Amino acid sequence: MMYFTDITGLAGIALAIVTFSLRLPFFSRLQLTLKIALAVGIFIVLAMPFEGISAVEFVRGVTGDLSITTLVLLTLFLILPRPVSGGRAAMGAETLLYHRANPTPYRPPTKGKLLTLIVIAACALYPFALGLGTFDPYRLGFGNLWFIGGLLIVVLGAWFRQYTLIALSIALAVLAWSVGWYESTNLWNYLIDPWVSIYAIVALLKRSIVRMAGSRSK
Repeated sequence: MMYFTDITGLAGIALAIVTFSLRLPFFSRLQLTLKIALAVGIFIVLAMPFEGISAVEFVRGVTGDLSITTLVLLTLFLILPRPVSGGRAAMGAETLLYHRANPTPYRPPTKGKLLTLIVIAACALYPFALGLGTFDPYRLGFGNLWFIGGLLIVVLGAWFRQYTLIALSIALAVLAWSVGWYESTNLWNYLIDPWVSIYAIVALLKRSIVRMAGSRSK
């Protein structure tokens, strides 16, 4: 018997695999209908059991459940067109068509702010949770009211500053934690995970290197 927490955990892993598959250069050039058909096909293959275990179950056993923040970013990657190099071309063909039909300024989501917050949270959590110092912030995730109140202040501040991704990620993480979306009862596991933390660090380092290279070329 598969429990609700198993279904949600496996669905998150399936979303990650489908998103990475569709973001490959070959698949990203396909038409929307073909992408949808391919996504359904990949999902079916992932769910098919092989010798008693499906591919998505195997991956979940290795990676664990993905945080809600990771799922938000994966969904963003899935629905946004793949960027290409240079200026307005970086919006992608689909975005340019929308831009022509809707002459409003293009405002990309505040992904960079969310990545920065993820790195800050990871630096505040993982070193201390692994034994650095006597304070363990991981314990705050078991329903500490001050911690939840602090998150509420961050959400309100992010919403006021129009940092939509930050407000959405934290709000959905707290909501999922409150309904027991995963097996874990710790709010930290809904907010971040090691995989999105590594991605955020690499992405910010890459941005910094590109900016430094661009400033030197000027």
